[in-house]
Amino acid sequence: MNTKERLIQYIERKKMKVAQFEQLCGLSNGYIRNSKGSIGTKKLEDILNSCPDLNREWLIQGTGDMLITNIINKDKEPSDVYYTYLLPQSAMGGSLVGFGADGVFPENCELVISPIAGVDFAITIYGDSMIPEYQPGSRVLVKRIDPNAFIAWGNVYVLDTINGLIVKELQPSDSDGRIICHSHNPSGRYKDFDVHIKDIRGIYRVLACVTAK
Repeated sequence: MNTKERLIQYIERKKMKVAQFEQLCGLSNGYIRNSKGSIGTKKLEDILNSCPDLNREWLIQGTGDMLITNIINKDKEPSDVYYTYLLPQSAMGGSLVGFGADGVFPENCELVISPIAGVDFAITIYGDSMIPEYQPGSRVLVKRIDPNAFIAWGNVYVLDTINGLIVKELQPSDSDGRIICHSHNPSGRYKDFDVHIKDIRGIYRVLACVTAK
């Protein structure tokens, strides 16, 4: 078994499509299928940097186990590495109603590693209205909720509105059919404002924030 065959075996183990894996690692579409058994050193490094659970010796030499067993923690199996879609910047003002509807399609997104399961997608924070917890350039991992069922007031959400995406703490409003959006920036430059429910396409609970370094 050569390096290419072992890599395809790993991709199948992760239950991914080859095209998704190439996107995750920054490889051109079709690179793996078109390679003739060997993969260039630079590409190998890109792959290994993108796959922290992949054993270098196994991939290159075929020795040892496929997966590294001590990369996460003693309570988490190395196969429990999760992936989600990172929305492109060009989609920041677009609809997030659904990947298969009028919103963003997976082929337009970068596939990235998520530290937790159950994430619908990741999105990059722009602006400083939610500092210090949500720094510009950091990524939030979000999951869509049904606002008619329950909204946990005081928590941070991503709102997909007719005017674009906003990341705010949500609070109840005294006005019927409206939601108050609160900023965390301690400077006081960002005042609370409300949004009408009819202007919101979707509400997404922030599950985690990954800070850029």
